[in-house]
Amino acid sequence: MQAKKEYLKLYRTQQNKINRLNEMLEQNPEKSEKYIKEIKNCEMVRQNIESDISSVSNEVLREVLFLKYICGKNLLEVSFLINYSKRQTERFHKKALEEFKPLHFEILDV
Repeated sequence: MQAKKEYLKLYRTQQNKINRLNEMLEQNPEKSEKYIKEIKNCEMVRQNIESDISSVSNEVLREVLFLKYICGKNLLEVSFLINYSKRQTERFHKKALEEFKPLHFEILDV
């Protein structure tokens, strides 16, 4: 389950990397081809994670994953947004991770 969490956390890491690469692109236009390729790779990782989350069958479980890993909310904030107790949201999170089957991350051993 930890590997799934790490995979999902890549989403926000990729956004930080995109921001950094855009700055580097402005500072080093002669390396633009390299930076643009890396940015596209980061965007593809993000799209794959969104697609993998969308494959979770239950709408509430999808929303928990989306709010936590895409929007960067903590579970207390997620519980408020989905209108469930924090404890129930923690159960939803655990169940969502159990049901989550990442299709786009070949290295992930789940």
